[in-house]
Order: sequence, then C-alpha cells, then structure tokens
Amino acid sequence: MDQIVKLCCSVQNYAWGKPASNSLVAEFTNNSKKTERFAELWMGTHPRGHSVVKKTKQDLKNWILEDTSTRLGSLCPTISGNKSGDLPFLLKILSVDKALSLQVHPTKEHAAVLHSRSPQHYPDPNHKPEMAIALTVFEGLCGFRPVEEILENMKRHSELHPYLSHDIVEVINKATPVSDETSFVKKLFTELITMNSSAALIMKKLKISSDMSPSDKLFKRIHAQHPGDGGLVCIYLLNHVVLQPGECMFLGANKVHAYFSGDCVECMASSDNVVRAGLTPKFIDVDTLVDMVDCTPGTADSQKLPPTSLGDEVRSYVPPVKDFAVDRVRCDRKTVTLPSKASPQIMLCTEGSGSVATDQSAEGVVRGDVMFVVPGVVVRVSGDLTLFSAYSQD
Repeated sequence: MDQIVKLCCSVQNYAWGKPASNSLVAEFTNNSKKTERFAELWMGTHPRGHSVVKKTKQDLKNWILEDTSTRLGSLCPTISGNKSGDLPFLLKILSVDKALSLQVHPTKEHAAVLHSRSPQHYPDPNHKPEMAIALTVFEGLCGFRPVEEILENMKRHSELHPYLSHDIVEVINKATPVSDETSFVKKLFTELITMNSSAALIMKKLKISSDMSPSDKLFKRIHAQHPGDGGLVCIYLLNHVVLQPGECMFLGANKVHAYFSGDCVECMASSDNVVRAGLTPKFIDVDTLVDMVDCTPGTADSQKLPPTSLGDEVRSYVPPVKDFAVDRVRCDRKTVTLPSKASPQIMLCTEGSGSVATDQSAEGVVRGDVMFVVPGVVVRVSGDLTLFSAYSQD
C-alpha cells in the first residue's frame, strides 16, 4: 500500500502574481510562460484547485475515497463535518508582485449565513482562518495599529478632517480623550473606508509635500498599483507587517489584512470565502466587511505567530484552530524522524533534495515536490533539504 504519493498541484494565475522569471509558483511547477502571472499553487482537495496523484492521474479526493479509513483517517471528518474525502486544510505557495485584496474572512457561523444569502460571492459555508509563513521577505497589512499611531497619521492628513464627523476630529486633535479605543477605531475605519474621495485627497497633498512619513511612501507605492482605490487609506490605520524568512502571521476570523509583496507558504481552512473592501477588481462588499471587522488595536509584532521548536530540526506553527498546523523541517545531511499524525499530511520541499520514507513507502524529493502522506505513520526525512508539512490538529 502506498503511504506516500507525489502530487501534481493546481496553479492560479492572478494579475497580482509574479512573472515566471521570479515566481516560486512557476519554478515549482516548471512553468515558463512569459505571458502569465503565477500567483498561487494550491495543494489539497479544494474543488477550485484540487491536486492529482501523479502515479495514477486520479484526483486526490477520489484516490482518498478508495480507502478513507487508511488515507483520511477519523480525525479529518470530525473537523470538516463531512465524510466526502475532503481535507480540512489547504496548503498554498503565494508569489506576490502587487498588492492584493484588503479583506477579512468570516467565522464558520457567519460563513453559513453569507453562503446562504449570496452563494455566487461566498461559495461555501466554511470559515477561512489562515497563516502565512515567509519564504522571502514578505510584507502586507495586518490588524489595526495602536491608537496613538493612528492618531498621529490622521493628524498629518488634515485634508481628510472636513469629511469626518466632529467627534472623530476632536479626538484626532486631542481635544477629547479616547474612552473606548476599539469603538473609536471602528467608527474612524467606517467613515474612511466609505469615503470615496480619500485616495484623491491624500495624493493631492503628497504631490506637493516634501515631508513624507514611511506610511506616506507606502501609500504612494501602492497607489501606483491601485490608483484612486478607496482601500488605500487603510495604510494609515493598519500595521505594516514585514516578515523575515521563517516568520509567520496568523489571520483569524474578522482580522483585516492585505498582502503586498514576497513569497510565502500559506495554510488555511479549506474555503474560498473572502469579504473584500478594496485593492482588487473582484467583488467588493464594504458594508459586510464593516459589520464584521475586528477593530481591536495592536502592534505589528502582536500579529505574528512564533513557532515552537521541536528539537533542532523542526519548527511547528500551531494556530488556535484545529483545521491546520504546519511544521518546517530542516535536514542538514542527516535523518529526521517525525512522529505519526492523526491527520494526513501534505509535504512540500522548498529547498534541496533528499528522501521521505515510511516503513512501507519511500520517495526521492527535490525542490518543488509535493507529497501526500497517510495518517498514522512515522516519517523519516533524509538529505539536505527543507520541507513544510501541513496537517490537521488532534
């Protein structure tokens, strides 16, 4: 019985992706089409981008359904709530060249409501918590800044004040203290994200300004990609998070975020529910996003999810959801033994070469290879390589 099988995985070509010449997605799939942008590589059973078992040419889901007790196990159906052969998690590679989608993801309960109301925009009833682990320097926006930073940014941009309510301006000018920070941020965010003229007003000022803050410079950079977009003003409200390779940020339900540049491993619950408010040509649902967004302020560092060290070779990124976790395994010409998981694993080799083996199966691996490993088996990883393993938590 095959306990390890190699996979062919789905590529998503979005306008914000990188050209083939410097996209990890293109490199990992040996694709060199100069006319395409390579944005995402999807590894899993999601219907919009399911993986295929390389040896048998079967959809991964159909291959799993041939022997669900062995290939899926009992944990995944309890998390996903069905026995359809689907994995509860989806692993991705992202290669980001241009800013994409100011967005949030719903809770599972809210996802069911959105799906029932607008299935054309919200295609499933599942939540979509996710985390991004940087492979290169990776940057984006995540969560609201501390209130003092927001106030300083808003004070610098007095051109917006005539379009804000009097009590908001009073707080900005320090005439009134902030009694409830989250409520204040929510009201300010709501007024700014629904203000059609904010980007034009800010750009008019920046064109004649010789004193630009880091946020101003970031605004001008992203404005060149999305001129006039109403979501650009959030650069002054949200944390600019820059991850170094190996660093991670977790994006729970209702956490507003956007990605700007870099390559990362992304793992999430298997869903495609995205509520957007800007920086995209896709469907925008500002009213829904404003209703659901978590406006709790915090620092950029507080958005990061530090890994747990499991010996010298393994770093484990464990979010506060059962749907997924990710281990990063680094072998330096040695063998690393990984304990069995109650869930299947999807493994991706991002650097080097070597082998992945169980007692009954073995596969040679090189950079870009993707494998499915059945639950309940001890895995031995050998060689000089780095791989990421995604699985559900028991």
